[in-house]
Amino acid sequence: MKTVRSTSSAQLDEKTQPEEFDLVILGGGTGSTIAAWTFAGQGKRVAVIDRKYIGGSCPNIACLPSKNIIHSAKVASYFRRSEDFGIARDGFAVHMSGVRDRKRKMVSDLNDVYLENYKKTGAELIFGSGRFIDSKTVEVAFPAVSCAAPT
Repeated sequence: MKTVRSTSSAQLDEKTQPEEFDLVILGGGTGSTIAAWTFAGQGKRVAVIDRKYIGGSCPNIACLPSKNIIHSAKVASYFRRSEDFGIARDGFAVHMSGVRDRKRKMVSDLNDVYLENYKKTGAELIFGSGRFIDSKTVEVAFPAVSCAAPT
């Protein structure tokens, strides 16, 4: 069994009770999540520890969002050159807010799919920074939470 011991970054001296898992995965990228869902689906108690992103950086800030925006740029390029293909164009404009909203919706929809798979399989997603403190123990430092009142 792997143990996950939690610490709050605000109160590093105050430890919480360790939790036991069959498998602890550091980093929530595609390979990690598929492994987690597979093992959890087989009845194992699995935890995925990631600092920030559901599904890792690829579906959130890297691969997929950039491809989404590149696709919009290709469509704009085709439309801008439509007269080369005998297609008249009037009133062509790119609305970057629409491009951004399309990208954000894609990311949100992917996050929903990932969360549903975590829920369905029973794998646990833990947001924090994990590090090994011995051969079978991972310590997780949770991000600081701001308690300031909104201004």
